[in-house]
Amino acid sequence: MGQILLEDSARGKILRVEGSLTIKHACFLKKILIEALEKTDHLDIDIQNITSVDLACIQVLCAAHKTFAEVHKHLGILDSPSEIFKKYLFNSGIDRSAGNMLFHSEYLSCQEDDHG
Repeated sequence: MGQILLEDSARGKILRVEGSLTIKHACFLKKILIEALEKTDHLDIDIQNITSVDLACIQVLCAAHKTFAEVHKHLGILDSPSEIFKKYLFNSGIDRSAGNMLFHSEYLSCQEDDHG
């Protein structure tokens, strides 16, 4: 079971995501991101405690980043994402040019040996 919470922070809002972030959470994630877009100019996403992720939610996050950028608002990752999240990005074949829209390049620079 995943948990998605929108909280206040000193710079704006933090979206804390714990547990599963899969297709069954994509609609709720989208709803929360739209709410955040309306309420803040700065959103950080905490995905350190994700236990699973899939392409549906990656697409929602990338679309949100594009939308935030279009209205000159910040959306970024708080600290380092979970190893599961980084491994999924690597294994999904997301290239650096697409990934850099939201995910810092160090999250995408995995070596195959790191994730065997």
